[in-house]
Amino acid sequence: MNNGKSVNKNGSSLSHPDDAVFSQIADEYSPYIRAVASAFPDHLREDLVQEGLLALSDAYRTFDSEKNVPLEAYIKICIKRRIKDAYFGMGKGGDKVDVDIDSVIDPTDIEAEIVEREYTEDFFVKLKNSLTDLEKNVLSEYLADKTYAQISEKLGIGEKAVDNTLSRIRSKIKKQFQI
Repeated sequence: MNNGKSVNKNGSSLSHPDDAVFSQIADEYSPYIRAVASAFPDHLREDLVQEGLLALSDAYRTFDSEKNVPLEAYIKICIKRRIKDAYFGMGKGGDKVDVDIDSVIDPTDIEAEIVEREYTEDFFVKLKNSLTDLEKNVLSEYLADKTYAQISEKLGIGEKAVDNTLSRIRSKIKKQFQI
């Protein structure tokens, strides 16, 4: 979390969260959370609204103004991802329906889409810079749906080396996702 002073769109301080300020922000984003949850089956919506509120709380606590990401875009991305992940993690079997979560997002909210695209590009640039040449080659082959044996043969390394390399790559990816 950032120690600098951040401000929401109503001008409230976010540097030291308190119940009153968070309550105000929750009221402000409740319609958005409900709109996102409305894309899912009726009987799951209240659970998904709760997930959206948890995402709002997490976004509120982890927002870092030094990353030059607008607060509103950051919050909306966090809410959308958390609700979608919660739904697909519920494992309701035959209850699942095809959900186009992007259809519930205000099409005029281009800012959130741009931030998400920039975040994704930044993620891959950082990942690429953190990989060794061997890791880049193994990852490239792996993403081309090659088997461990095929990768091993093409790069002249053992299958165990391929497995170890992919494990290191996964670790680097997980490390980048940690907040």
